[in-house]
Amino acid sequence: MKLLLKFLNVKKIKISNIHRIFVNLGPGKFTSLRISLSVAKAICLANSAFLIGFKSHDLINKNYKNLIKLNKNKSLIKPVYSS
Repeated sequence: MKLLLKFLNVKKIKISNIHRIFVNLGPGKFTSLRISLSVAKAICLANSAFLIGFKSHDLINKNYKNLIKLNKNKSLIKPVYSS
């Protein structure tokens, strides 16, 4: 959480100004996904923001424009854990 707050401070972003959060659902390690989802959910609950999940393969060649398409999907968050 300390690192997140430092990042927001450097970028001059207030948590209250966050309206949607994109969170990677994996595949990934259980603990890493659980922590990132928990922090994202907490921020979304506090701000009435949207939480949008994506999977790593949605960002083929680091094409972040695909996230814009995902912005329209407000589906159930289902993490994919790896071993």
